[in-house]
Amino acid sequence: MIRNDDSQNVNLSNIENYTTRSTIRQFLLQIWSAEMIATKYRYFVEILNNGNRIYLERPGRLNKGCDFVIYIENQFLWANGNDRPPAHEFIFNDLNLKKQILNIQEWSGFLNAIEVIFNCGNYNNTLPYTSNLPNVGLEYELLLKLLRWFFIEQDLTYWSGTGREMLYKGLKNV
Repeated sequence: MIRNDDSQNVNLSNIENYTTRSTIRQFLLQIWSAEMIATKYRYFVEILNNGNRIYLERPGRLNKGCDFVIYIENQFLWANGNDRPPAHEFIFNDLNLKKQILNIQEWSGFLNAIEVIFNCGNYNNTLPYTSNLPNVGLEYELLLKLLRWFFIEQDLTYWSGTGREMLYKGLKNV
């Protein structure tokens, strides 16, 4: 459940129009440069098929200018019922589970779907790789859209590109 606070809610539904690391970063930095001082923001960036949303809260906990925290509505919850940000550990645990269940061809297809997201491709371009996979762990849509924002977060933190590559290499090594 989204925390009831004084954050300004903003819908960023046109992120799909930006298809490179650079244009995504430029788009977000332009939006964030217009933020009002001492104001908290909640940016809704994805709507999942079940109606839940992925959203970013700014400023982030580290308060490093471009920092943000990723949340998934009604997915990971604190004891008080508020949304809790997913950790990379959730992703790696889910990938380990999927790797144990999926056969080699299915796993390879799923890695191809992750590669599409890594290369800033549209989520819809991953559907051929995931549409017939068995349901296990997190939903594929949730995982891939979440990964998109983990990759973007790495792009904003490590402009040289090393963060995105480190995360991707870790994912491939599961």
